[in-house]
Amino acid sequence: MATYSVIPAKQQRSQDTQRNLMSAVHYCLQSKFFEHISIKELCDYADVSVGTFYRRFKNKEALLPLLYQDFGQDLIKWIDTLELNQYTSLSQAVKGITEQTHEFFMANRSLFRTIHLNSRLYSNLVAGEALVDRREVYRRIAQILLRFSDEISAQDKKSAANMVIFTMITALLDKVLYPQITPAIACDLNSRALCGELSKMLMLYLSNAE
Repeated sequence: MATYSVIPAKQQRSQDTQRNLMSAVHYCLQSKFFEHISIKELCDYADVSVGTFYRRFKNKEALLPLLYQDFGQDLIKWIDTLELNQYTSLSQAVKGITEQTHEFFMANRSLFRTIHLNSRLYSNLVAGEALVDRREVYRRIAQILLRFSDEISAQDKKSAANMVIFTMITALLDKVLYPQITPAIACDLNSRALCGELSKMLMLYLSNAE
């Protein structure tokens, strides 16, 4: 005879409240940055009272670890999809990864900005991010380039691939998240145009690195 665990009503309500509030965060991030979102705005969208919010969370920043966990799951799904691409050359892989990374950043711009800023301001709040090993994420992206290791001139091909991923992500993050401030202003291109030039530069590095 099958047995089923029943979640107590109080615990179920608490889970529902948390889920609704996180849905509100994701919704609001589509149109504004995290620091511009008010607790009342979140509560109105989630259909919970402000008092209920404060019984569960000390402040808005207490939602950040949960946000990072949600993002970690989305990040893994994106990596899984990226790995399915059947590139036929190193040049195509560099160009494809750069463009798709740019699209991912643009589609989640407010979320990335929230993570980028707050992980530096409140490092103690990002414990939930440990559920996703970022080093493993970068390794998996680099591994796509290493499918074409015979086209990489460097003796240490792994290090060269890692350098490309670091350079690509750093450049795109700055240009997408902070286009009007330094160092992004050093490049007159918009973020989409930057992808083409960045791909060429990274390909030259892989072809000539020693």
